[in-house]
Amino acid sequence: MDIRYIPTLFGLPEAAEQTELNTGHINRTFLADCGGERYVLQALNRSVFPCPEAVMDNIAVISHAFAESGSSDTAVPCFIASGDKTYAVAEGEVWRIYRYLSATATAAAEPAAAGRAFGSFIRVMDVKELNSAALPSGYHDFGSYYDELTALGGKAPRLASLKAELDTVFTEELPKRIIHGDAKADNVLIGDALTVIDLDTAMEGYAAIDFGDLVRSLCVGDMSDLSPVRAAAQGFAEGLDGLLTAEEVSSLYYGILRSTGELAVRYLADSLREEKYFRGKTTADCIARAEELLRQLDRFTAARSELNEIIAEAFG
Repeated sequence: MDIRYIPTLFGLPEAAEQTELNTGHINRTFLADCGGERYVLQALNRSVFPCPEAVMDNIAVISHAFAESGSSDTAVPCFIASGDKTYAVAEGEVWRIYRYLSATATAAAEPAAAGRAFGSFIRVMDVKELNSAALPSGYHDFGSYYDELTALGGKAPRLASLKAELDTVFTEELPKRIIHGDAKADNVLIGDALTVIDLDTAMEGYAAIDFGDLVRSLCVGDMSDLSPVRAAAQGFAEGLDGLLTAEEVSSLYYGILRSTGELAVRYLADSLREEKYFRGKTTADCIARAEELLRQLDRFTAARSELNEIIAEAFG
């Protein structure tokens, strides 16, 4: 398909130039030059998102919630309309486009800002409702991912014990909220405002999942310096502005273990599949990434006391 004409479906000039970006694991993403302006053009992956139209309808709910909130600190991308929708279908693919957003700093360099952005996202989306059909069945369900791994013949005793531990924390009594669902540091752009991007995975879930994913993405190496976690926790608490219950705050440490272990399970399962979930990854890539995540999980487990102290200080 010649994608140069896709922007015209949104009332924009044909793309004079487009470059595929390989930063994401799921969707095909292009940087398109249309009439001298730069735009981010994406085709949603139907093999991952069974109902991409529902994904875009959810994003419309998120955009409306942020517009209503009047937030000047945190924003989401403004998708350009095609008729009465913020997406267009061409040759069976669902496309969307928004103006390219430049960043003045990385979230990894400003962890407090990243934490504040994801905390604000949960607060702004409080009591809102999204269509669960937008996501694959079992998304962010640690037990489902582990069962899938074992069904493929995989074994991971460390993750089996983690599953048992998490089952005692993430119970039906623990409140669920609308969360981002992919709250890694790369999904916050820091510029004139904090912009939370990659909204496809927004869902009803535990706040600890977003906190855990952010901490996981910020902590690389030996974790001798926990100042990024401290800054992220303080920012997350500021963004939430007292929204979480005491039980939810107590679950935040376990969110770090859950997010890290879940990703390890998913990479291990992908290593056993011919058709990969993580686009562009080989079997060797998946095994190496899973091993890296398991080492990271061990470091988070060893730092339990320090991490819980940081969380208590931020939310105290």
